[in-house]
Amino acid sequence: MITIEDRALGGSNTRIDILGKITGKTVYAEDIAMPQLLAVSVLRSPHHHARLLSVDGAAAGQMPGVVRVITAADVPGLNGLDGYSQDEPVLTPVGDSLRQKGAPIALVVAETRAQAQAAARAVQVEYELLPHTFDSSAALEPGATQIYPRGNILSSEQIRWGDAEAELAASDFVLDATYQTSFQEHSALERDATLGYLDPNGLLTVIGGTHEPHWQQGFIAQALGIDPAEVRVIVPPTGGSFGNRQDPWPLVAAGLAAYLTRRPVRLAYSRRETFDVTPKRHPYAVHYRIGVNFGGRLTAASVRIDANTGAYDSAGYWIPNYAVTSSGGAYLWQAVDAFARTVYTNAAKCGQFRGYGAPQSTFALECSLDEICQRLELDPLEFRVKNALPQEARSFLGFPVGESMGYLQVLEAIRPYYRQFQEEAAAYNAGQPAGNLRMGVGFSGMWYRFGKSGSLHIPSHAELAQDGHFIVYCSAPEYGQGIMTVMVQLAADLLGVARDRIELVNADTLLTPDSGIQGGSRATYFVGSAVRAALDVLRQEMFGTAAEALDCAPADLVLEDRQVRMRDVPGRAIALAELAREFDRMGKPRRVAGSFDLTPFFPEKDPHAYVPIFVTGAQVAEVIVDLETGQARVPRIAAAHDVGAAINPPGATGQIQGAMMMGIGAALREEYVPGVTTGFADYLLPIVADTPRMDVVLVEVPSFHGPLGAKGLGEAAIMPTAPAVINGLSRAIGARIRRIPATPERVLAAIEGTRS
Repeated sequence: MITIEDRALGGSNTRIDILGKITGKTVYAEDIAMPQLLAVSVLRSPHHHARLLSVDGAAAGQMPGVVRVITAADVPGLNGLDGYSQDEPVLTPVGDSLRQKGAPIALVVAETRAQAQAAARAVQVEYELLPHTFDSSAALEPGATQIYPRGNILSSEQIRWGDAEAELAASDFVLDATYQTSFQEHSALERDATLGYLDPNGLLTVIGGTHEPHWQQGFIAQALGIDPAEVRVIVPPTGGSFGNRQDPWPLVAAGLAAYLTRRPVRLAYSRRETFDVTPKRHPYAVHYRIGVNFGGRLTAASVRIDANTGAYDSAGYWIPNYAVTSSGGAYLWQAVDAFARTVYTNAAKCGQFRGYGAPQSTFALECSLDEICQRLELDPLEFRVKNALPQEARSFLGFPVGESMGYLQVLEAIRPYYRQFQEEAAAYNAGQPAGNLRMGVGFSGMWYRFGKSGSLHIPSHAELAQDGHFIVYCSAPEYGQGIMTVMVQLAADLLGVARDRIELVNADTLLTPDSGIQGGSRATYFVGSAVRAALDVLRQEMFGTAAEALDCAPADLVLEDRQVRMRDVPGRAIALAELAREFDRMGKPRRVAGSFDLTPFFPEKDPHAYVPIFVTGAQVAEVIVDLETGQARVPRIAAAHDVGAAINPPGATGQIQGAMMMGIGAALREEYVPGVTTGFADYLLPIVADTPRMDVVLVEVPSFHGPLGAKGLGEAAIMPTAPAVINGLSRAIGARIRRIPATPERVLAAIEGTRS
C-alpha cells in the first residue's frame, strides 16, 4: 500500500527549481544585467498626511548622471491604479493629498542608483501638513479628518439571515468580547525589484514578481495610454510573496520609467522602503456576541468588524467580504448578523497577505469559542465536533457550501495529538507546582473560502513539440510555493510520462493564456485542472492522428515516454517526434487549448460574488509561559488539514509548517507600528530557535471538482495557528488575551489583571 508520504506523481516530488536555488544560480529580477541599465529612485513623502503644494525637479534634473525626473504631469495615460486600488495615483499630482508616509511623488532615473538617490533628495517640494491618524476607531469619530472627500469608509459587507437578536435573547449563555489584530509586514526574503525595457521590436517588457501578470499588463497599459498588446509582463523567480507581490505599483512605475526614457531601468526597493510603503496585513477590531445553550449548541452570532485599510484602497474594497465570511467558521448556526467595513487611516496601505482578510476573523472566532468552552466547562474539540457544519446544511453565509466538507475528518485526525498534548501539559505543570512556568494547550479549527473571485472559466494550452516532448502553457506564478512542480506533476501523471518530458512555460503575457489571479490557494485547483484539460485535448488529438497512421482505433492506443503504441501489439508504434511531423504534414496544430469550467456548477450570473468552496483544518499547540516575564514559547504544535488530495505531499507538509511559523509570529511577536517600525531591527520575526516540533497530518477528503480531488491549502494553513497559540497561552496564565501579538508586556498586564 502506498501511503500519502510515499506518493510521487511523475515519479518524483523533488522541486523542479530546487537545484538553482540551493546553488545560488537562480536569477532574480535584481540579478539581471542589461546594457545601458538605468536606476530608478522614488521621491517619497516624509509625512504621514500632507497636501502636495509644488514639485520642482529642474535642479535635480541637471545633476550628474540624471536622465529624467518624472512627475504626475508626465504620466501619459491614467494616473491611477483603477481596477485594483481606487483613488491611488501612480504619482501624486500637485494639489492632491499624500495620504501616508512614503507616498510617491516623483521617479528619478539616473545612470547609477547613487546618482538617482542623490537627485531625488535634490527635488524641491512644498507641503501643507494635515492631521493624521493610524487608528480606525479615531478615523470613524465625528469630526475626524476626512482622508478622502467622500469620508473614511471604503466599503462594507453584511450577512444577515434568521433573527439573531431573538436567538441571542433566548440563549442560555452569550459571550460578548472584542478581539484585535495588528499590522503585519510580509517579510519576504527578496526585496521588491522590477525591471523594465523595450525589446528589439519596441515591445515594453516588465519583469517583476506578481500574482497576475495579465492584470499588471493592463494596469501598465492603462497608465501609459497604450494598448495592452504593446506590453509584456514576465514573472521571474521570486523570493517570496505571501500576497505582497500583487501590488501593481512597482510594475507600473518601472514600465513608466522605461517607456519615457526608452532605456532599460531597474526599480529596487531598500529594505526600509519595503517596510515604509509595501502593503501590510489589515488590523481588525472584531466584536462578537455569540449565543450557546447549556447543551453546547451554538445559536446565533452577531459580529461587527472594523478593518484598517491604511491610506489607500489596495484591494481593501473586498476585505469586508472575506472578513464576514471567515467570521462564521465551519459551524452550524441558527441565525447570523455579521457586518464588516474597511476604514481609511494614514497608516501604510494594507493589501493581500496570506489568507487575505480571513486569519484575523478566524483568530477572533476561534478564541471566542475557546472562551465559551472555558466558561461552560466544555471540551474544545468535542464542542467543535458537536457544532460542525453538515455537508448539505445552510452555512454561515446563508446557503450551502459547494465543495466537500472534511471538517469532521480533520477533527478526528487531530484528536490523538490533542489528547496527548493535554496529558503532557498536566504532567509538565504537576512537575513544578511552585515554579514560574506554566504550560497550556490551545485548540483551534478553521474554514477558508479558497479560489478568490474572478472567472470560473480557466484556459491552458498544451503542445506536442517537434522533438516529441510536451509543453504546457499556463499562468500560475511561482513565488516559492512550488506550483511549477505541481503543474509538471499533474501533467506527467495525466500523460503517464516522466517529469523530464514536460516543459512548463509559465506566467508570461506574450506566451501564456490568462489563467486569472493566482492567490487564495487557487492555482492547483483551477489552473491545475485547466492544464490537465488542455493535455487531455492534446492526447485525444495525438491518438486520433496516431490511430490513422497505425490503422487502429484510438481506444487501442497507449502513450509512453517517446511513442504512442498499440496496447496489445507492442511492436506497432509511432514515435512522438514522428507524430509531431505528421501533425505538421497534415497542417494540424500541435498546440491546443483546454479549459476548466465551473460555470455549470456556479453560474457567473449568480448573485454571490464568490464561489462558496471551502477547505478546513485544525491545529493544537502547547504553549509555555513564564509568569514572571510574560515570555511565551511554543515547544510543539500539530496540524491536520483537509487537502482533498495531496499532489505533492512534501510540498503540502512544507506549506503547513511554514504557515505555522508565520502564525506563531503573528500570535507572539510580529507587529508593524506605523511611524515606528523601520526594519527587522524592530520587527520581531520568529527565528530558528523558536521553531517547535511540528506534527502534520494530511487529510484527504476528495474535492468535487479539483484535479485528482485536490483542494486549496497554502493560504488556509495559517488560519488556526494564532488562535491555537493564544488559546493555549490564555489557559496557561488563567486570563484571556484578546489582542495580538501577545507581547510580554500584554501577557503581564493580563496576569496582573487577575491579581487585582
